[in-house]
Amino acid sequence: MGCLLVVSKSLMATSLINDMQACQALIAFVDNKLDAVPLVYDKKEVEKVRKGLKSYNQFIQREIVSPGLLKFNGGDKEKAHQMQKQVDIYKTTLVKQLELRYPQKRLLMDQVIAMNNCTKKSVPSNKALDALKEALNTMLKLAKMNN
Repeated sequence: MGCLLVVSKSLMATSLINDMQACQALIAFVDNKLDAVPLVYDKKEVEKVRKGLKSYNQFIQREIVSPGLLKFNGGDKEKAHQMQKQVDIYKTTLVKQLELRYPQKRLLMDQVIAMNNCTKKSVPSNKALDALKEALNTMLKLAKMNN
């Protein structure tokens, strides 16, 4: 029974790392999308989104992905570093897939919902949480402008 719990916790941690890698890809996709958005998006609002998502991305990397990869590799920093390179390649692939699926030059409600779903899996605290909330609310406002 004890072994099962250890394996179960390990699988849950790996699943969270995978989920958060997908969230990092979504963050990169949204950031790219903001480069191509129409002039109707206020620059200050775009900056709010970028600031909040950047902070969230740093939280994901610092608190979930990096320590998770290190733990997965038994504390071997070099192996974790090599795995991080693979993760980065995978994230790039996910971003390209998102770009093919959503060629529109604007933010869509699907992207807001997906980002919100990411935040349900892992939530930062303090200023990072405030910046993330502001980013999500601003994304929602911008996505609604398209309707």
